[in-house]
Amino acid sequence: MLSDTQNFTLRPASLEDAPKLLEFIRLYYAYDGIPFGEPSIRRGLNTLLQDTSLGRAFSIQDGEEDAGYAILTFGFDLEFGGRQATVTDVFIKESHRSKGLESRVFAQLEQICRSLGIGALELQVEENNLEARAFYKTLGFQAHERIPMSKMLDAKRNTQNAKE
Repeated sequence: MLSDTQNFTLRPASLEDAPKLLEFIRLYYAYDGIPFGEPSIRRGLNTLLQDTSLGRAFSIQDGEEDAGYAILTFGFDLEFGGRQATVTDVFIKESHRSKGLESRVFAQLEQICRSLGIGALELQVEENNLEARAFYKTLGFQAHERIPMSKMLDAKRNTQNAKE
């Protein structure tokens, strides 16, 4: 368990945490306007929680309260010298925001990445979320002149997500 002196804890999540994480994911997706296809998200979360070579999921606690979650996934990129990680999700409940918790979460994530030999940390932020972009810039993240593009490869999943 990783914690600091201000009752903040970034705790590695396990399969037992999946229901609580799913509820936080639902809140985050609603907040950012991301479609929430529960069957595929549950499947992906369970895979991540069972295979730490893919990344890590964390519960964020503020004192005794569940305050949010974070998802860190692993990849490999020559541009960054090898292993890199992507923060795919960070969500902190509104009642726990703007108290410095966000900065502590990212400091712990960076520490975890360094301990795992990861050379770069990436994230994605909604283009119109200027507040988040400004915050990430204060943490040292830089925007690149590229945009992420994706293509869903599982036709069955595409059909399911469209119906959900």
